[in-house]
Amino acid sequence: MIDWSHYVNTEKYTTVELLLFAGGCYLWVVVYMLYIHSILKRKFLEAPIFAVCGNIGWEFAWSFPLRTDMGILLVRCYQIWFFFDLIIFWGAYTYGYKQVRTEALKPYLRPMLVAIALFHGYAFYTFAQSGLDTPIGANSAFLLNFALSMIYVFLLFQQRVLGQLGQVSLLIAWLKMIGTGTNTVFMNIHEEYAANTFLHFLSIMTTTVDCLYIYLVWKLKREALQPSVASSASASARSAVATS
Repeated sequence: MIDWSHYVNTEKYTTVELLLFAGGCYLWVVVYMLYIHSILKRKFLEAPIFAVCGNIGWEFAWSFPLRTDMGILLVRCYQIWFFFDLIIFWGAYTYGYKQVRTEALKPYLRPMLVAIALFHGYAFYTFAQSGLDTPIGANSAFLLNFALSMIYVFLLFQQRVLGQLGQVSLLIAWLKMIGTGTNTVFMNIHEEYAANTFLHFLSIMTTTVDCLYIYLVWKLKREALQPSVASSASASARSAVATS
C-alpha cells in the first residue's frame, strides 16, 4: 500500500484540500504543455509576454531557494512548471515581438524580458523571506495571477485587431480557469487561511476574471466567424440565382 504521507503533507492538509490544490496545479502543467505545442508548431505565443516573465520568476523562487510545505509531489510540480516555463520563456524571447505594437520598443524587448524575469524572481524571494507569504507561496502567486489574468483580457482584444483570434485556444482558457478555480476553493476552505481575507478576495477575483476571459474568447471568436458565414451564405445565394 502506498504511503502517501511520503509524497504529500497529510498532517497539515486534508485529502480534499490536497486533491483540490494538486489537481489545479497539475492542470496548469497541461496548460503549459499546450503553450509549448503552440510555440513549437505554430510559432505563436498565447500567453502574454509579461505573464511569462512573472511566472518564471515566481517558479524559480519557489522551486529552488523556497519550498512549499505540501510535500514532494507539489515541490516537483513547481519544478515542472519552472522547466516548462524555460521553453515558454524562450518562446517569449523569440516570438514575443509579435505582441508589441510599438516599433521603437522592439529592439529593447529581449533585454527587458530578462530584466523583468530576474526582478520577479528576486522580488518574490524577498517577499517570502520578509514573512509576507504563506508556506506555499499563495499570497504572491495570486497577486501575480490576478494581474496576469487581467493582461490576458487586454491581449485578447489586441489579438482580435491583429487577426490572431483563430490561434487563441478556448480549451486553454477553460483549463486555466479550472486550475485556478480549484486552487481558489482550497484557499477559501483551508483553516490556516481563515483570516487571510486578502487571499480570499484575490483568489475569487482571479477566478472571476478567468471566467470573463472564457466568455470573451468564445464571444470574440464567434463574432469573427460571422462575416465568413454571412459571406458563404451570400455566395450560395448568388450561385443559386445564376443557375436559375
